[in-house]
Amino acid sequence: MDGRWKVAVVGGLMSGLLGCAWTQKQQPFPPVPPPPGSSARSVFVPEPPDDGPVKDGPLAPSTMLVFANVWVEAVSQDPNKPAPERERLLSQARQAYQEILQKDPKSVEALLGLGHLYEVTGEADKLREVEQRAKALHATNAKVWAWIAVHRAQAKDFEAAAECYHQAAKLDPDNRTYRIHLGLTLARAGRYDEGREWLVRTMREAEARYNLAKMMLHNNEPERARIELRMAIQADPAMQAAKDELLALTATAAGDVRTVGHEERQ
Repeated sequence: MDGRWKVAVVGGLMSGLLGCAWTQKQQPFPPVPPPPGSSARSVFVPEPPDDGPVKDGPLAPSTMLVFANVWVEAVSQDPNKPAPERERLLSQARQAYQEILQKDPKSVEALLGLGHLYEVTGEADKLREVEQRAKALHATNAKVWAWIAVHRAQAKDFEAAAECYHQAAKLDPDNRTYRIHLGLTLARAGRYDEGREWLVRTMREAEARYNLAKMMLHNNEPERARIELRMAIQADPAMQAAKDELLALTATAAGDVRTVGHEERQ
């Protein structure tokens, strides 16, 4: 039901009640009934007092983890946060992660959270230590391998990132995201044939070739991208995105030729 309709109905009811108050003689309320007795037969159960016992003690690790993640994210999302506030939040988060890991050295979430903290603070050496520790403790955890792959790719170590994604895809072969990221990371490393093979396993051939072409363009290889786009259109003649990209490439190449010709004539 529309909230505004509800407000109109409530307003109408209130107006009617107020109108009755002016046109009809108000009837007194009946006297307040006495409180129920406290005889043995009584079923009355008194409400507990509001000021009950206050629970005290350390926070549960799961609660500490939530707080720590929020503190790190607050700093990550606000690069202009004042330095004292930034340091206070990161210090609290670091202490929380370390306390959790003292109790449970294998805590995956605490390890990854601590690694993210080091990513935010720019402590690359400590981030690598966390990566190695997570890899050693959780060699069969696909999520850990994918997490490491992201950070290796951010460091432009695409060979290592591809290897980590490969491990994640082997451990969780049904995970489509891992296969896509592996294909794109291989392409980013210039291993186009391998990248195409993984992408084709996960999406339509035309889509795989189109995404591969985009990565070739990112690698500044327009000629290879043009070939891949043509193959994408051949696989799916209705793929407009590939047509648009090929048209843009052709226009750019034509513009470059005209520019070079003009410079040579000068």
